[in-house]
Amino acid sequence: MQQELLGLVRVFPLWLSYGVMAVAIPFYVLADGRARRASYRFYRLRMGYGCLKSAAAVFRNMYNMGKVVIDRFCAYAGKKYRIESTDLAVYERMASAQGGLVVLSSHVGNYEMVGYMLPSPKPRKVLVYGGETATVMKNRDKLFSSTNVSMVPVKEDLSHIFALNNALADGEIVSVPADRTFGSRKTLRIPFLGADAAFPAGPFTLAVQREVPVVAMFVMKESRKLYRARVQQLPVPQEGTRAQKVQALAAAYVKVLEEVVRQWPEQWYNFYDFWADETL
Repeated sequence: MQQELLGLVRVFPLWLSYGVMAVAIPFYVLADGRARRASYRFYRLRMGYGCLKSAAAVFRNMYNMGKVVIDRFCAYAGKKYRIESTDLAVYERMASAQGGLVVLSSHVGNYEMVGYMLPSPKPRKVLVYGGETATVMKNRDKLFSSTNVSMVPVKEDLSHIFALNNALADGEIVSVPADRTFGSRKTLRIPFLGADAAFPAGPFTLAVQREVPVVAMFVMKESRKLYRARVQQLPVPQEGTRAQKVQALAAAYVKVLEEVVRQWPEQWYNFYDFWADETL
């Protein structure tokens, strides 16, 4: 089915794909109660919307997620998009400097488009989680190679941690999502949108241990073929214990993430109870 979808997006205009998806989204909203409830609670409790506004935001949220998925398949199929930002100079300067660099992303917007549209001056390793089909992985890997990007899949034997450490030791760029714990016991509780939430300790610990610069990068959809990047260098603490440095770096990241989510609340794509209690 995914191979057929790739063939279709090569032929049909983008607006038509969006239109077909808009018809299907209401059925998806009704069918996936877990995602619908999580999205609704986000708008009611975290954003403070009323009942009707929250319900409308749930539809737009899932519709935007569908557009993100279509855009990825269009990118696989060779269609071109643009990334604009006055902040990209920050990333380009840091990426071109000697030594390693950690880039922290999140499940807002469509960060994956960076791999298709933003060439890297040196090798960039991107941590990816399992569950993708062979079709998706093959097309993604083919396009990533043209921008000097390679994927590091998460492995049960934790070999991906060694791969990321080695990349930083070699002065490369490492890109890691920093908003999903994936069941990890090593989490940090940080205030986010009015309540404590669990964030993974791993990405921040990696940066502190390797003593490398850190940037937060978010890529938000603005129009049919235009994305806007938000890039911000994060201060890496130089004083305190390792745990204190990790906590401070994570808090700085979460502060920027909150600003992005408040500006683009309907591009927040975590369809589960993000603020649920987790084991520390």
